[in-house]
Amino acid sequence: MRDVVVIGSGISGLSTAFRLKKLGYDVVVYEKDDEIGGNIKTLSEKGYTFELGPQTVLADEEVFEFFEEVGIKPQTASPSAKYRFIYKRGRLIPLPMSPLSFLTSPLLSFGAKLRVLREPWAPPPVKNEESVADFVRRRLGQEFLDYIVAPFISGVYAGDPEKLSVKYATRKVYQLEQEFGSLLKGAMKKKALGPKGKLISFEGGLRTLIDTLAKDLEVKTENVVLRIRKKEDRFVLDTREGKVETKALVVSSPAYTASYLLKDLSWSASLEFDKIDYVPVVVVNVGVKSASIPEGFGVLVPRKEGKRILGVIFASKLFSGKAPEGKELLTVYLGGATDREVIELPDEEISELVERELKEVLGVRDIDFIHVKKWKRAIPQYTLGYGKYLELAKEMEEIHKGLFLTGNYLSGISVADCIRFSKETVRKVEEFFKASSQ
Repeated sequence: MRDVVVIGSGISGLSTAFRLKKLGYDVVVYEKDDEIGGNIKTLSEKGYTFELGPQTVLADEEVFEFFEEVGIKPQTASPSAKYRFIYKRGRLIPLPMSPLSFLTSPLLSFGAKLRVLREPWAPPPVKNEESVADFVRRRLGQEFLDYIVAPFISGVYAGDPEKLSVKYATRKVYQLEQEFGSLLKGAMKKKALGPKGKLISFEGGLRTLIDTLAKDLEVKTENVVLRIRKKEDRFVLDTREGKVETKALVVSSPAYTASYLLKDLSWSASLEFDKIDYVPVVVVNVGVKSASIPEGFGVLVPRKEGKRILGVIFASKLFSGKAPEGKELLTVYLGGATDREVIELPDEEISELVERELKEVLGVRDIDFIHVKKWKRAIPQYTLGYGKYLELAKEMEEIHKGLFLTGNYLSGISVADCIRFSKETVRKVEEFFKASSQ
């Protein structure tokens, strides 16, 4: 009999298990694969250190406090990380950083800029729930959608703004309209429109965070959980090693795995979670012998420009030690909701495609190293009507006392979101044990 079993060793599962162990609970983590970390994976080859999944963490005060608890020191990104570029008509155009730079930037036409300035007088929504695209068209116009928001959505979600829900995919932006009636008014009052925090990684990459979290945890790798049943006041798990019983169960697997695990508790909930869309993403890390890569975070490539790459992160510009002396590391993204087919291409064709488009977008010619990683189910899509899945998760936890669901399909998709949500999961576990002891 264990106090808590955590299924899944991604950032959500490990953060939750770490917090619970620190509070004195008897915790074990089950992981079906031979490696921990979920989609956080860091490799080193030929002098390059690169990420196959998430690249960075946007850490706020709460996340920094967590790192202090863990005993790990973050590596802060170069100050140049604040500079970002949009590719338009053969040029890299800096994303405007101030009202003046917005007015003088060639990124949007004069008419599009006037449209943005009229945002405070935009009409109210005509639907109960809008897509990101409908919301932006209504408040800021089509050109702003095409050249600023759509590339951003591709960069963060690898998503389609026509299908993502503004209420769930971009909650802070949605809240600005709800609270202030205008994005511009809200941004001025809050003194920011974009996300707040410092961009960080760790010496050795994000894998360092995973290894540090797991160091003092009992993690059983290559030990898949085959079945979950409820028996009176406990859960019985059939695992590859045999049966295990636990008072509390945290399922931190992706929705499509959670769907399978929950089928004996609720067949209908299992069917619903299985409908959550995870888009494919191809991550290509490219070592460059010599290139004029500008200082900055990277470049986003709007679909309007007719390229297949979604964007490029200038990884070695952000953090030292990513590339050998005199070389640069670029991380290129392809696929997503608007180009699902690219993942079916052979690695050689993907490499050729990336080489060709890097030459067109960044003038890169001398490639030293290339690594292709395909994620068939990469990022959950917070599509229209997504609230039903969040409500279903709450309902499952209420019906099956001691069951807790977590993961980036519920918490928000970023590493920081998952870390913050783990605190809430632990709070609920503590409440459960206090109620059980009364």
